[in-house]
Amino acid sequence: METKNYGEQMLIILTGLPSVGKSTFSKAISKKMAEKNIDNIILGTDLIRESFPVWKESYEEFIRDSNNYLIKEALGNNFSVIVDDTNYYNSKRRDLMNIANEFDSNYVTIYLKAPLDLLLKRNIERGQKIPNEVIKNMYEKFDTPGTKYAWDLPDITVDTTEKIDHGKILNQILKINKNKSLKINENKIPKSEPVESNLQKIDNITRTIVGNLIKTGKIDKKDIKLVSELRKSFLKDCKKIESGNLDFEKIERYFLNCINKNLK
Repeated sequence: METKNYGEQMLIILTGLPSVGKSTFSKAISKKMAEKNIDNIILGTDLIRESFPVWKESYEEFIRDSNNYLIKEALGNNFSVIVDDTNYYNSKRRDLMNIANEFDSNYVTIYLKAPLDLLLKRNIERGQKIPNEVIKNMYEKFDTPGTKYAWDLPDITVDTTEKIDHGKILNQILKINKNKSLKINENKIPKSEPVESNLQKIDNITRTIVGNLIKTGKIDKKDIKLVSELRKSFLKDCKKIESGNLDFEKIERYFLNCINKNLK
């Protein structure tokens, strides 16, 4: 069996809200990399999600696992990978960093930002594939890179309201990739999720469910406020749950049933 020579590739982790310009940015950087003869591929959960004729909440675990599998396969075959996703929780970015370390690859994190009003304007201009309410909610809950953990500081921050010199940014990426110390990176990144309370985990689960239901049109715009209030009420009830080994899959199913029941 041929032994893979890991370490020649890198993982470029994008993070930013919808309509900030991640897909346009990733395609431009990918093209610049190809011009320098750097084998690379753009991957992301949306690329898999859009391959389904319809979306169901039950698909999400498969989508996440499939995306991680493809990233690992690409790194294992010496492709550099650009991850075109919102990655708006620091836990998502952490998981990607650990995948890079698993393959002795450096990672470069790039935070793309723009004001909320501009994100909403851009979203309207491109037909509101995602309701503006979802973007507003994500904006409020967004884990801005580096605000909670030192290991989460972005390597590069890009203001997408300004003209972007993709060639210059690629040179920055290559310089960072050359100078980064894998050993230091491994020591900085927690291998497991930073301590998270049961309520925080339930909050993340329910927020993801609501966001995906709205994004895929399963919830009408007129019902967004109602579902948001249902989620707040659900979280309030969950505060009464005793800590310990909770069945989060059961809680997820109960929340979905709660939404379906109240929307009928």
